[in-house]
Amino acid sequence: MWRLDIPRGTDRYFVRPAPSGRVAVAADLDASSFAFFDLRGSQIAWFDAHGLDIVWWKWLEDSSGLLMATRTYVNGTATTELSVFGPYRGNRTVLGEAGTGPDEPVLSPDGRWLGFTTECCPQRIVASRLDGTERRLLFTSPVRISLLGWDARSRVMYADARQLHWIGLDSKPSDEAAIDLGLPAGVNAGPVRIIEQSPDRGAAFIGMFADRTFPGAGSNNYGIRRLVGDRLYEVTSLGQIVGWLNDREFVDSRRPPVAVDILTGSIRSLGVSEDQLQPWALSGRILLAQGNKTEMYVLRLGVDDHYRLLDVPGNLHCCPAPLGDGLFLFYGVDGWLYVVNGEVAATP
Repeated sequence: MWRLDIPRGTDRYFVRPAPSGRVAVAADLDASSFAFFDLRGSQIAWFDAHGLDIVWWKWLEDSSGLLMATRTYVNGTATTELSVFGPYRGNRTVLGEAGTGPDEPVLSPDGRWLGFTTECCPQRIVASRLDGTERRLLFTSPVRISLLGWDARSRVMYADARQLHWIGLDSKPSDEAAIDLGLPAGVNAGPVRIIEQSPDRGAAFIGMFADRTFPGAGSNNYGIRRLVGDRLYEVTSLGQIVGWLNDREFVDSRRPPVAVDILTGSIRSLGVSEDQLQPWALSGRILLAQGNKTEMYVLRLGVDDHYRLLDVPGNLHCCPAPLGDGLFLFYGVDGWLYVVNGEVAATP
């Protein structure tokens, strides 16, 4: 285990690693600035946000920079404006007005476009190039809709009260498609979103609320469907997705952990007999589980049938972020970031 030589998180500094775990940002709320660091501790970029009324910010899915929403006014009406910046995106580039929260804007598979919606109603689906050179209106709806994301063909997916739709960037009829959400007559979907999508975007788990109960729904009229290509299937059970083994199989968090095929729904054993620990994260072939607040365990998938105690100080917060190759990134209670080598820890 080793500590990263980047700024320590405090009441003033919010330190957040990128999804890749290979770069981190330190947001200085007092100075309204963002400093970017690699994992060697070198500062690789800096951005001055002084004077901007920031509503929220988050990392882009490809870890190339930050997406930020700032409060602005259009024709006297308050709204929010999206922009991107960061170590691999350059200075701030304004993408346009968007009445959306941080969970909705979605990056295209090639990393060139951002899809988002405007305030309702009417509600519009817009795709903007992240370099700011182009903005396309893809669809306008007189009622509220849900933007889900992109599929493997770089089509935008959205849902209305009864159907799931696809539309292409070029608005070609050949790219357009729609399927029924499978709700009974008289039942309408409310918010619909992608819970998890396969790495190749060929399949996904879709969660939806409805105004009445429907087959497979639980409390609050909420249910999950499995989307494969252009077909929806009911889901018998789904725990937490710990990590992906390949483009179609993921590790499910049940005890003991199993591999689930998102395309077929089939389950296979991972050869783990230990059923007392909760699987939490996957990095390479290393599966990490948590016991109590301070005890964590690792095993090598395909090699071990029991976990081995991870010998680390008790000052690490859950929840670890996988870096790949058996490495995990932890927050320490002291505000520093630490890297733990799970491959070494799991080897007798």
